Amino acid sequence: MDEVEGHIQALGAKRLTVRQKAAHALGKIGDPRAVEPLFAALRDKDCFVSKAAAEALGKIGDARAVEPLIAALGDKFSDVREAAARALVKIGEPAVERLKAAQDDENPRIRKRAAGVLKRISRATAKSRR
Repeated sequence: MDEVEGHIQALGAKRLTVRQKAAHALGKIGDPRAVEPLFAALRDKDCFVSKAAAEALGKIGDARAVEPLIAALGDKFSDVREAAARALVKIGEPAVERLKAAQDDENPRIRKRAAGVLKRISRATAKSRR
């Protein structure tokens, strides 16, 4: 088993600190194999683990994470919502169409956050073109 696989396994540990540290480590490593296992961590019962998973997905930057991150914009914890928003900004252009659609979501939190993330992506794109 390599390092990535070990951290992926640790996402299922009983101790929340182990799950949280595993998510952080996977974000640092940046291996796309971690993307789908991080989806489950994004829905972890502990907000610290969910936040760490969102941050890791943003660092990896894989477009497969767009849907789960948009869903996390409606999380009950503001830290998780903000981490998901930052991750979507990092993913950037691949998230734009889905974020536009999310502005019509039934959840008002998701609608509001989607609009805000689109503005942040637009500003980041404008800065990079200068």
